[in-house]
Amino acid sequence: MLGIFRTNITVRELFAIGGLVAMIYAVAVINFVHEERNTMSKGTRFVASWLRSALAACLTLGAMAAHAQVIDFSNVRGSGVNQQDVLMENVRLLVPVPNPFQPGTTTTVETNYNVLFRFDPTILHLVPVGLQQTGGQGASNCAAAQVTVFDALRGASAPLANASVTIGTRTATTNAQGVASFTGLPQGIFSVSAVSANYSSASQTAILQCTAPSQVTMALSPAGATQGGLASGQFRVILTWGQNPSDIDSHLTGPAADGTSRWHVYYSAKQAGDMCALDVDDTTSFGPETVTCPPTGNTTTSLRPGVYRYSVHHYSGSANIGASGANVRLEFSNGQTYSFTPPAATYQGYGDVWTVFEVVVMQNGSVSVSPVNSVMSGISSGSVARSVPAAAGTGFGQMEQPSLFQNLLK
Repeated sequence: MLGIFRTNITVRELFAIGGLVAMIYAVAVINFVHEERNTMSKGTRFVASWLRSALAACLTLGAMAAHAQVIDFSNVRGSGVNQQDVLMENVRLLVPVPNPFQPGTTTTVETNYNVLFRFDPTILHLVPVGLQQTGGQGASNCAAAQVTVFDALRGASAPLANASVTIGTRTATTNAQGVASFTGLPQGIFSVSAVSANYSSASQTAILQCTAPSQVTMALSPAGATQGGLASGQFRVILTWGQNPSDIDSHLTGPAADGTSRWHVYYSAKQAGDMCALDVDDTTSFGPETVTCPPTGNTTTSLRPGVYRYSVHHYSGSANIGASGANVRLEFSNGQTYSFTPPAATYQGYGDVWTVFEVVVMQNGSVSVSPVNSVMSGISSGSVARSVPAAAGTGFGQMEQPSLFQNLLK
């Protein structure tokens, strides 16, 4: 399929077709970003600011279309940022300059960019919405990052040494504490991937800034079923986040055996309902928190038909879920993975609930995933309801029941 595309496209060709549309789209996005800024999470506000400056750079680049620059996609890596955005890393812009050693000929100066695309469902196209310079003359390599890699089933007590971590085009190895350190990085959005022997690899995105080193946490599942890896028919949810808030919690509800209620798995009921279990609970920042269905090591139970709904609750600590750098990864035994980050919403802090997704298991055993990505605030009083009527939890794409998060105590 890729053979029908050219990997080198001249700027003249690119902008002759898309220049006018890009300018109109840029104005619309800049206006939208300005109007919506007050409702965005910290991470989204950073992206919005990045988009405004990046779009200006895109228009400047378009003005140079008369020259024979070349856009080179031969070493590009793409990754999903969220449910609508795709990040394309290491796009090379090759600009011809006079060759001082051979008068009358040219050589090239290379500049590298990360480009953010957003899917437009009305036209079924990926539309470029952001550009960040990551290499070449003028790049600002002022960011630093520390990526800590843990065993997803044992949490902070089991850092993974000698794991290979890649940010953009840079790779480092974790030390005995499971930490891989990076300096001299550009700021912006980057993919982060981790690979370790006997574990399933994982990737997510992170925002790097020059104001302070970025702390990124990743947790890997064991690769073999006998070591805690996913067996056929299982799924696993892994939550990681940053330093603040210090404690955000995983909550999963699902169909009970009686057919009239729903169980609720969380830190005070780690194996409620006989169908799923909380493998690890973290209360001191970063995570991971991991839930496995059916429970880790159970290779005989099949998932009960119904709706399995996963949410994240801000239990304690400063900041909020939207500014936490939270990442939720949903893994299936067949290798399918889904990654979720907090949506643009109004976050109040303590008591916020982010309902992330639903897994729907049909009577024939088929499974589907529905993103919910909605936020409730102020869930802080009343009593815990460990089960709720089935009618309240079997709808498609619902927010979780607020009563589940009221008056939670550790």
